[in-house]
Amino acid sequence: MVGKVVIGALVGVLILVGTNSAQQVEVPREKAGTVVDSAKRPTAQPVTEVRPQTVAIVETSHSSPPKLSIEQMRQAGALAAQKVREENHDIETDAGPLDSPAPQPKKQISVDVVRPIDRPSRESESPAAQSTSFSGQMAFTKLADGFDLPVGKPDGRGYYKARGMRAHGHLGDDWDGVGGGDTDLGDPVYAIGDGVVVFARDCHQGWGNVIIIRHAYRDGLGVRNVDSLYGHLQKILVHRGQAVRRGQQIAAIGNANGLYDAHLHLEVRKNIAIGMSRDKFAQDFSNYYDPSEFIASHRHLQTSGASYRIAMNTFTNDSRIHWDQLRNYSHARTGGGSS
Repeated sequence: MVGKVVIGALVGVLILVGTNSAQQVEVPREKAGTVVDSAKRPTAQPVTEVRPQTVAIVETSHSSPPKLSIEQMRQAGALAAQKVREENHDIETDAGPLDSPAPQPKKQISVDVVRPIDRPSRESESPAAQSTSFSGQMAFTKLADGFDLPVGKPDGRGYYKARGMRAHGHLGDDWDGVGGGDTDLGDPVYAIGDGVVVFARDCHQGWGNVIIIRHAYRDGLGVRNVDSLYGHLQKILVHRGQAVRRGQQIAAIGNANGLYDAHLHLEVRKNIAIGMSRDKFAQDFSNYYDPSEFIASHRHLQTSGASYRIAMNTFTNDSRIHWDQLRNYSHARTGGGSS
């Protein structure tokens, strides 16, 4: 019984103590509720720290909305346009090789331009057209400042014209040394003017060694081309494609491998398509100049320091000639005369 009484007393004491504690807790809540509220909620401080940041962001966004929104819109627009361009460029780059056959038309155009250059020329074409048609193989030279005689330069001293130009017959001049016979054999032969060698070889038959030089010169009608041919040479000192100067030694006087007495055969041609196929063209003054008259009337010419383009491959019929199969008259000496 005593134990029960003691227990009951203890319970009563605890109840009283609890009541007083409750009253003590409630009294501060009424006087400083905000303090108790912040004390009872441990998350109040983090919320308080976050809320100023949120408010600051909101206030900043509202404090200057016109300026930021315009700038942002402009920047966004520029970035969007740039992105679209980059995407389109990437698309074009990826699709370019498949959808762009542009290189093929360009190549076709270049081929069409070259074909007229390489195609065979016709005899009916004018010399100017022929030189243009064969312009696939070109050389460059200065304009000739004049022309001199090919022996005894510049005026033929020590030589005489043994035979002159005659249409439908002898198409050039023959120059002999004043000593006659073979006294001039091996004497120097000079280029009559500045030009480019377009032909140089042994042609056998009655020609022997031959050189053809192409010249560009200016007259009252513009710049013209003319060919000078040197025949019956003992030796050749130049090669095809070589530029030569007026008065430069190009060969030595010969006798067509013993066929004639030594002399130089000189031709000056208006038509630069003739080459070594004289029988294919009219043998008159429509295709040839009188060499002595041409040189005398073109001793001094207007020139310039510029280089002019010359077509090399203009001989329209020479490709059909098989030079090494032709009969060689080297030992069929006639005992005199000239070609």
